[in-house]
Amino acid sequence: MAAADRADEFLNAYRELEEALNNKYGTDEKKFGSPIVRFISEKESKPFRENLDICREIRNFLSHHSELGGERIIQPSEYMIRFLGAVTDFINQPPLALEFATLFADILKTTLSQKVQTVMKKMERQGFSHVPVIDGGECVGVFSVSTIFTYSLTYGLTSLRDDMIISDFGEMLDFDKHSAERFRFFDRNASVYDVRNEFEHKSRGSKRLAAVFITDNGSSNGRILGMLTPWDIISE
Repeated sequence: MAAADRADEFLNAYRELEEALNNKYGTDEKKFGSPIVRFISEKESKPFRENLDICREIRNFLSHHSELGGERIIQPSEYMIRFLGAVTDFINQPPLALEFATLFADILKTTLSQKVQTVMKKMERQGFSHVPVIDGGECVGVFSVSTIFTYSLTYGLTSLRDDMIISDFGEMLDFDKHSAERFRFFDRNASVYDVRNEFEHKSRGSKRLAAVFITDNGSSNGRILGMLTPWDIISE
């Protein structure tokens, strides 16, 4: 491919990326000046950031000082063009949250009839802090450390017995009855960035988002496909 053709193809690829980012963010870019500058400032750009910043500088040269003595000052490589196309594909079809989730088969689960001590020992051994409660094939709530805490505050520490089963916690297992935690549900098409943004969003009142469940229909009565906690997707 001729150098001049590569320069034009590079500029076209850059414009396609800008268009994809405008669709993602909207066109109001007063704070950042351009959607690519905004993208570079965000966590999801980390794998592309260095090369994308170089491409941005090359694009500025080609747009404003493209020729000297009738020749291109900079000749973009074919790799740069492919790189811009790969970033555009990434923006148009970001990775799914389900790819980062603990899949249902690997999630520690419990039933209403299981002994609490047994579940808690498994939680400690396997490193789970939140355990979906399954009844008749449907998830009816979540058992967590905060469930024990809330129960003991409500009924006193002496109310906790060695023979307790999960159902003894009653409505405290309900998704919306956890005193300091909340849970969200997304469908299988949710991107990892949809979920990350939800975890990074300020808590509603005093409740923090403890876990996100991916279900087949995006609601609490759907079939659970996977579960994510902040540790699964929030990184530097």
